[in-house]
Amino acid sequence: MAAVAAGIFTFFSCCQNIDIAGEWNVSEVEGNALPELFEGQKAPFLSFDAAEGRLHGNTGVNIINSSYNFDGRKIEIGMAASTMMAGPEEWMKVERGIIDALGKAKTVKSPSKDTLELCDSTGTAVLTLVRQ
Repeated sequence: MAAVAAGIFTFFSCCQNIDIAGEWNVSEVEGNALPELFEGQKAPFLSFDAAEGRLHGNTGVNIINSSYNFDGRKIEIGMAASTMMAGPEEWMKVERGIIDALGKAKTVKSPSKDTLELCDSTGTAVLTLVRQ
């Protein structure tokens, strides 16, 4: 009986619409934690504006802007426009990883109310975000 109840809970929790609106800190890129911030650096974040279908964020070095479509489970993110500032090599790699991950994102999972995973076509998390 407990297994049936757990299955029903899992079914309903995975099938409910997810609210991505608001600001989210990037905590992992392709399963890797972020390096230590350098002095004066702003932590990477993404902000989803549901009313406008706009994505704004910071990759840790540069500011990005894009459009997105989200239907409660599936996400499509447009090509991001970015400022062109340089930063430490390890953070430039993180930035490239974030931008690449946005291009790979196809679905969204929410393991908890304050965590989002943007996943590729195989269901693997490419970005893990934590609500600000």
